[in-house]
Amino acid sequence: MVIMPTHAQAIASVCICQSLSDMLQPIYLFRYDPVNKQIFILAGIDETIEIIIPENGKIEVLNDE
Repeated sequence: MVIMPTHAQAIASVCICQSLSDMLQPIYLFRYDPVNKQIFILAGIDETIEIIIPENGKIEVLNDE
């Protein structure tokens, strides 16, 4: 059985990736964790932007220097 992200997660991740791209920030890692059911994004020139998108689609920025 394949576990997929929720619709809210999918929309939020596209918005975040588009925003990062608009700011010319590289995206180093984009991963869906099926155990925790969340999306993790590592981005930024120095890999300093860490974003988690849980099942409800609310964006959580963990570290943004």
